[in-house]
This record gives sequence, structure tokens and C-alpha cells, in this order.
Amino acid sequence: MKIPLPTPAALGRLVRAARKAERVRQDDFAGAAGVSDVFLGRLENGAPGARLDKVLQVLRELGIELQAEVSDEVAAKYRALEQRSKSR
Repeated sequence: MKIPLPTPAALGRLVRAARKAERVRQDDFAGAAGVSDVFLGRLENGAPGARLDKVLQVLRELGIELQAEVSDEVAAKYRALEQRSKSR
């Protein structure tokens, strides 16, 4: 199921829902994900300004794959850039 995430608050609700579906306490999950419980609490509460690398770390631990829906033109440019970075 696709869930739009237009705001930090929406992303926080998704993270909280996924963690609760796993039936894991916030502090226990934070330790398993390698982030502080303060960071996870702020993320779940939709605080703006969270570090993207840590957000992605939390999402990976929850089994959530972040994707972007883009136009065909943007996708083609992205693939070209990706190929260039792999050849380096």
C-alpha cells in the first residue's frame, strides 16, 4: 500500500505505526536501530530537521523502503547519473 508522506508529521506517524505493529517499545527499537530514543521520539512526533541518514536507518530497520514517484524524464536523467556514478 502506498502512503503519501507530505510532512514530517506524516512520516512520524508511519514510523510509530510500523514500530507499534512490531510490538516493540520505543527505547528498545531505538537501540536496535542504532539511534537514540530521543531521536526516535522526535521523529515519531514529526519534529522537522531530522538527519536524513538516521531517518533512512530507522526506515530500513522497520522494513520500509522509501521511493520517489517521478516523471519519465526525471527517471531517465536519474538512471544516467546512476550509471555514471557506478563507472567511477
